[in-house]
Amino acid sequence: MFFYTFMNGQEEVIQINGDDKFNTIKQSFSIVDEKSGNFFVFLEDSDRVYGFLYDENYNTLGNVICPDLSSKFKSIIGYTIEDKKVTLFMNTLNGRSYGAMIFDFEKSISQAKELDFKLRGETYLDAVYYNNTLHVLSVPKRSSQINIYSFKNTLTPIVNKVKFEEQALLDRNDRPIRLSEIVSRSTISQIELNTPNSLELTSKDFKIYRRGSLVSITSDHFKEYTYVIKFDLDSFKQTVEKVAQREFDGFQMSTYSNSFLLDNKLFQIASNSDELQFQIAEIPSGKIIKKIAVTDDEQLEFKNTPIIQEGGDFDSYRELEKTNQFLRKISNEGIGLSIYKQNGIYEITMGSATEKPSNAMIIGGALGGLAGGIIAASFNNLNSTYNGYKNTKSVRITGLFDKDFNHLEGSISENPFDRIKTAFENTKGATAETIFKLNESFIWGHYNRKENSYRLVKFSE
Repeated sequence: MFFYTFMNGQEEVIQINGDDKFNTIKQSFSIVDEKSGNFFVFLEDSDRVYGFLYDENYNTLGNVICPDLSSKFKSIIGYTIEDKKVTLFMNTLNGRSYGAMIFDFEKSISQAKELDFKLRGETYLDAVYYNNTLHVLSVPKRSSQINIYSFKNTLTPIVNKVKFEEQALLDRNDRPIRLSEIVSRSTISQIELNTPNSLELTSKDFKIYRRGSLVSITSDHFKEYTYVIKFDLDSFKQTVEKVAQREFDGFQMSTYSNSFLLDNKLFQIASNSDELQFQIAEIPSGKIIKKIAVTDDEQLEFKNTPIIQEGGDFDSYRELEKTNQFLRKISNEGIGLSIYKQNGIYEITMGSATEKPSNAMIIGGALGGLAGGIIAASFNNLNSTYNGYKNTKSVRITGLFDKDFNHLEGSISENPFDRIKTAFENTKGATAETIFKLNESFIWGHYNRKENSYRLVKFSE
């Protein structure tokens, strides 16, 4: 155990020296056992994964080395925990085949194996972790059904099916449309609530949220309205709500829309180069509790930041002056909303985003996987969120609102990702990053190749 105090309340809590353990680390990832408070850190080199187990006071409880699975398995999609044994589940890029890496810290043994389980005639949707069970979600082709494959301390899943009535989902001409058809035309992301999600993540048009046993999906495949689909992982009961976007003078081809779900409220945005519409609807009633409309010649009175353009090829940070500039920039398919709630105050960010090209992917390889390595970000939503937050090219504004969604004056507070991003920029040679939350603190892990050491630094929220 190793403690060192950085600036601004940052504290180094663990240092792992490579010595004879490893020569180089391509990436790292982490898991917190919510039941015991223990946490696991995994470091991947060229052909194996090093696992380390710690208690919540950062004391070492064990370490295990596991060989990598076949190179065809690219993404870690989730995990299960049984006392001091962790099973990491992986799949192939097409989501069809599955494998597992088992780390038993009690017995100091490991195993990597391909599973008999496969998806046939189904599209992999995502995987969610609840009640120490990994639930793999898929949509059978030509169906309005979600299959839920549940792994709980076993490599053979139990399957349950959530079926939707033919009339539950309708296209813009009120004709039935299958869920599988919507999924095949959508971009998908899983949202980590209570964190500052990047617009790169939230601008996806098919978003998955989990709170307790409830899984919620928002689909903005049709720009005129949002579908809110919910199902329970205990009862498997489901509901579907349809919430219309605010109307323009007809939805033009150049109008784009999106939404964000938080606190049983649906936040919706729609914009073209002439006008922006924003509203908040209660779910499931659909009652509209807030409306904002602004045209290109009006001021954005509800913002608490400048109009920020960040991550461009030539100017990494730039401030725009006029509303019409903002509307022109966001009137594309990358439009999105990100809602972050701190101390009862809603920080509502709206704008558009695209992911930075290749260089950012190399920087983010620690979080998203390097060529030939494991894609770990897919199962750690905080990693995905931080990676998008750090490496997104965006145009955005942020406004502060109280619990009744009245606009508040004031400046935007620095969030944990801002502090971690600053630490990264000030730490020479930092790579193979990971982010996780332990108790009320964020933990940032990173590898220094020159020193051949790996460090974990704590940031208070």
